[in-house]
Amino acid sequence: MLVGILALQGDFFEHARTLDLINKDYRFIKTVDDLKDIDAIILPGGESTAIKIIQQNYNLFIKIKALIDEGIPTLGTCAGAILLSSNIINDTTINLNVLDITIKRNAYGRQNESFEANVSIDSLPKENYCFIRAPKIINIGENVTTIATLDKSPVGVRQKNIVAFTFHPEINASPIYLNWLTSFLDEGKNYVRSL
Repeated sequence: MLVGILALQGDFFEHARTLDLINKDYRFIKTVDDLKDIDAIILPGGESTAIKIIQQNYNLFIKIKALIDEGIPTLGTCAGAILLSSNIINDTTINLNVLDITIKRNAYGRQNESFEANVSIDSLPKENYCFIRAPKIINIGENVTTIATLDKSPVGVRQKNIVAFTFHPEINASPIYLNWLTSFLDEGKNYVRSL
């Protein structure tokens, strides 16, 4: 299995370290050619400018969207969740529009208001995860399932082959999260690539 990590900006090295911990091969994605033969994709967190950087390479943006639409297992964290969403409040940025959620950028405050919180993913035991200038999911579509909450608000959602977290589980990757990630990424074994 080969996991592609979008590596134009953000914490892609932290995701690579996490994949090393679960013995998954990965490739950094910077061009359309890098998408060849990947079985899953991770869109990392980072500055919200990451979305604009991706848009500058429009062919890459189109190909990533096509892969997600075809069913490739896709994980987006923080800015990656923003990129996946169908609607961003108070923002005209063009995004992938593949995940039926409305999201608000930097909803928890500035960098100095970042925090850690106990969160459970898919009813697994709670763990501490980092919320860094995190977005907030304001609304979810009827085909979207909440898989993680904080104060009764969704911070992790799933729609078919897509999972999005508003936090950064890769920063303090724990055995519980790593086991969950292994299961999610292994779904890519059944993915039929078009590239």
